Amino acid sequence: MAELTQLPLAELSRRIRSREISPVELTQAYIDRIALCDVHLHSFNCVRTEGALLDAARAEQDMKNGDWLGPLHGIPVGIKDLIDVEGMPTTAQAAHRRDAVADRDAGVVEAMKRGGAIILGKQATAEYAMGGTQFDLPWPATRNPWNLELDPSSSSSGSAAATAAGFCAGSIGTETASSIRDPAAWCGVSGMKPTNGLVSRRGVLPLSRSLDCVGPIAWTVEDCALMLSAMVSCDPQDTEITRFRRPDTSMLQDGVHGLRVGVVRHFYEDDPHMDDAVLDAMEHSLSAFERLGAHISTVRLSEFDLYCSLVNTISWPEEYEEHRAELEAYPDRFTGVTRSRFADGKAFRAVDYIQAQKQKAALVADLSERMRDVDVLVLPTTKKPAQVLGYEHTEIGEAELSLTRPFNLTGGPALALCNGFTPAGLPTSIQIIGRHFEDGTVLRAGHALEAVLALRSRRPTFC
Repeated sequence: MAELTQLPLAELSRRIRSREISPVELTQAYIDRIALCDVHLHSFNCVRTEGALLDAARAEQDMKNGDWLGPLHGIPVGIKDLIDVEGMPTTAQAAHRRDAVADRDAGVVEAMKRGGAIILGKQATAEYAMGGTQFDLPWPATRNPWNLELDPSSSSSGSAAATAAGFCAGSIGTETASSIRDPAAWCGVSGMKPTNGLVSRRGVLPLSRSLDCVGPIAWTVEDCALMLSAMVSCDPQDTEITRFRRPDTSMLQDGVHGLRVGVVRHFYEDDPHMDDAVLDAMEHSLSAFERLGAHISTVRLSEFDLYCSLVNTISWPEEYEEHRAELEAYPDRFTGVTRSRFADGKAFRAVDYIQAQKQKAALVADLSERMRDVDVLVLPTTKKPAQVLGYEHTEIGEAELSLTRPFNLTGGPALALCNGFTPAGLPTSIQIIGRHFEDGTVLRAGHALEAVLALRSRRPTFC
């Protein structure tokens, strides 16, 4: 069954619909692989073995009766342990939340189930989705499947590692400031931060209400597109969603001939922390876009450090406010890393936060203006490939290695996908950014690039 668990979601969907394989067979294959191999990665906090197999049997019977719900019908997926699944704890990787059982599915889980997806279980995160890899939690630290001594990066670490390892066909992650795209980059998979508001956040433990979003992590861009199409829903109980446009997956095959691609070179070219292999992969990707008929130009945005500073000034005080009551009543519930982050958030003045929100609005408008002449922006996802496990607590962790945060602030769609490998065999990644609600254009560009780079046959071999 190892070969079955290494297939992309789109291919699995085609085989299920043609009855070459059954949802029960596929679900059992993933459960077996997790049982055998996750002892090395620690990517799942909890596997829903019995419930997943029952759901798979129900999906199989529905299909026999002619009731096919779409491309995700019978497809097993994992859920970041920040997102409610009815009857399962939402631990947020916090010890005192081990018994915090959800009484209802989150909006995104409801949407996935409507599409027929099978929920395999809950995947590891950072404590309250902040602070990176920690070693003082009740759960072992998640490791990178390309090298078990390396870090999978950021708070959707379990979701990205499990997807790369072939433990599920795809995963649902969350992102406030890089937590889908950075793990996708270091684990060699695709990860999509949709336009803010496109996917419901109801039932997702909040971190920063101004910046939080929910998105797919999968082996290929096409897989991400299929998942995102199912995830999009206008949840009447999520009042922050005012409009949505479901990505049209049929557009993936349209190619990028004539697409205007803007390269944000000043964000990365002169940065001393950039890895040569990341730069080489970036240039190779730009050449590939040109061969496909895209028009390449250089785009200059506001300074990178300004975006990062505003993300912190907005998200950190919001994080503190979300957990303030519990923090004051039960400070020992939180690890030192998390308490330190909350203290940073508490230190911001109201005037700083208000001014940052005003600057955010100005930068959103500025980006919209600068993208009048291009259809997408491109740049590396991270400056370096995966670093040593727990790198954020080492000297290298003092440097900002992610190039994603500006687009958390501006809120449009942003996709990370594997675009190469270092001489040591570690994946590199490119990100593609689009205008608000033009998620389909971003996915189309990523799919075209991924096809011509032809890297998706290479899987980690840790197990």
